Amino acid sequence: MSGRIVGSVCAVALTAAAALAAPVPSAPAAAAPPVERSVAELLTQLKTLYRKAEESTEEYNATEEKLRRQRARTRALTAALARTRDRLAISHDDAGRLAREQYQDRTPLSSYSFLLALLAPSPDQAAEQSRELSRAADRQAIVVERLTRGEAYAEGLAKRARAALRKQLTLAMKRKKQRDKVEKRLTAIEKTLASLSRRQLRAIEERERRDTAKAQRDLLASGALDPPAARTRAGAEADAEADAEADTDAGNGTGGEDPAPEARDTSAPDPETDGAGTDEPEEPEHVSPRPKEPTPRTTAAPHRAPRRPFASAAAGQRALRYAMNQIGKPYVWGAEGPGSFDCSGLTSQAWAHAGRPIPRTSQEQWRRLPHVKLNRLRPGDLVVYFKGASHVAIYAGNGMVVQAPRPGTRVKLSPLASNPLRGAVRPTKG
Repeated sequence: MSGRIVGSVCAVALTAAAALAAPVPSAPAAAAPPVERSVAELLTQLKTLYRKAEESTEEYNATEEKLRRQRARTRALTAALARTRDRLAISHDDAGRLAREQYQDRTPLSSYSFLLALLAPSPDQAAEQSRELSRAADRQAIVVERLTRGEAYAEGLAKRARAALRKQLTLAMKRKKQRDKVEKRLTAIEKTLASLSRRQLRAIEERERRDTAKAQRDLLASGALDPPAARTRAGAEADAEADAEADTDAGNGTGGEDPAPEARDTSAPDPETDGAGTDEPEEPEHVSPRPKEPTPRTTAAPHRAPRRPFASAAAGQRALRYAMNQIGKPYVWGAEGPGSFDCSGLTSQAWAHAGRPIPRTSQEQWRRLPHVKLNRLRPGDLVVYFKGASHVAIYAGNGMVVQAPRPGTRVKLSPLASNPLRGAVRPTKG
């Protein structure tokens, strides 16, 4: 009995020892706190989001401008087609009347008329009757030709009108997709801002101010804005006299370099058009063919189109004055006044009020307007930013620009180096 008790006690002791020797599960490790991004990283992220949103906005603006022109073309073609069909209806009436007269043998070309010509009592009367028959035949031929040509012209015009309408619908669909893209990117910006604390937002604003101030100091120190070296007194006086007479910088506004090839003609046709203008297409008149005269061969040097003069300094001041008057109004993407603006909406409206319409988007302003060097900037010139020319501002003088910066801000006066510079352009005379 005592042996069994001792054995039981030993078994219990061994079991307890094993239990004590079993490894105790460790407590779960505390989750590592998320690494807080630096202010520089947050600022870079926000700037990237803003830049992409502005690129999408300018794409939308470009499509909106094309759609506006396409609607005008469609309206012009539709109106021309309606007028052509009205004229064609008159031609159909004339042809129907001619057919009825022929059926009833009441035309000047009836068999009775031919018989009278053959039985004329005198050669003179026979000749006159023959001429009358010839004139009647010409009139009938004109009626038939007008009808045939009118039908062909109306058919061609109808095809152009249908093509214009299809393109208008395509542009409308493209605009909708781009609008959705802009709104999606703006939503991403709003979510990013909502995820930041007030402390982070204040730190980002302070960091941006410091970065802009440094970029401005570096730009001024580089001498990029310094005026060109003084020339001879005679040359300076000649330039002053030329400016007084023409109030332009056409001779030296680009600092000795030609405007960009695509900027020499600011009235170049839109490559996306279908060839139909906004004016009513006129039906071509019937012209008898003429033999072409041989063109003499010449070896003259190719003619170079004259460079268009720049807009006057006074026009630039008017554009700047308009822009300054908009300071404090909110940035709204796609807006071009009067209560709100985006960047290119502000610049295009400023120059429109100065009497010189310019392209709507920043990319087109950069592509089609003559370029000027930074050291030749004058008030009213347009300063373009980023490699893709997705932002634009108006030069105000003294190294400052007026701009509609980005969503959530207002039109304001800013340092010239507030964004990465692409270059500058100056509108030409209209």
